[in-house]
Amino acid sequence: MTIQLTDAAIGSGLAAAVPALTLAITPGAPIALAVETDERPLVVSMLLGGRIKPDSGTISPDLDTLRRTTALVDTPFVAEPAAGVSLGLVVAEEFAFARRKGSVRRFLEEHGLADYEKVEVRALPPAERVRIFSELALLRDGVDTLVLTSPERHGGAPAEWFAYLNSLAATVVVVTDAPTRDLLVALGARDAIESQS
Repeated sequence: MTIQLTDAAIGSGLAAAVPALTLAITPGAPIALAVETDERPLVVSMLLGGRIKPDSGTISPDLDTLRRTTALVDTPFVAEPAAGVSLGLVVAEEFAFARRKGSVRRFLEEHGLADYEKVEVRALPPAERVRIFSELALLRDGVDTLVLTSPERHGGAPAEWFAYLNSLAATVVVVTDAPTRDLLVALGARDAIESQS
């Protein structure tokens, strides 16, 4: 699925939370989208995922379709587990959300994370955090696009998690800062803005 933003903005003028943004999110290698300011990665992620409507400009497909087909992965305040919650509980909640039956323990064993079942999610290595939260998001019926929000905030080297994202059949967008975007592009990601020119 292609997500097309045409002059999509939240707010206006110098105080716009998201200045007018034109880009296309298409299947292929992961896309790195660099945005600045503290709140913009969250707002842009919610825009791409159909959780908010632009104040001006357009986005397609419609918001209902975007909500059904796009998962926000580890997005602060929206899809980020509380730091004190155990990984096992997060997996159990995602199973329920995806209407999936199965053993949490077995799922974690299959992903090499059985030792982390009772450990708080904040203790997960950054690359494992990206991988397991992405895998859980893809359990949901109809999800074919992942929007990861500022994964660099957990530390670690982007190279440690980019190879996994690059292996996914899903469309992947990493909403990040400019230095991380540059690193991801060097690793083979597509630059969301440059690919439009």
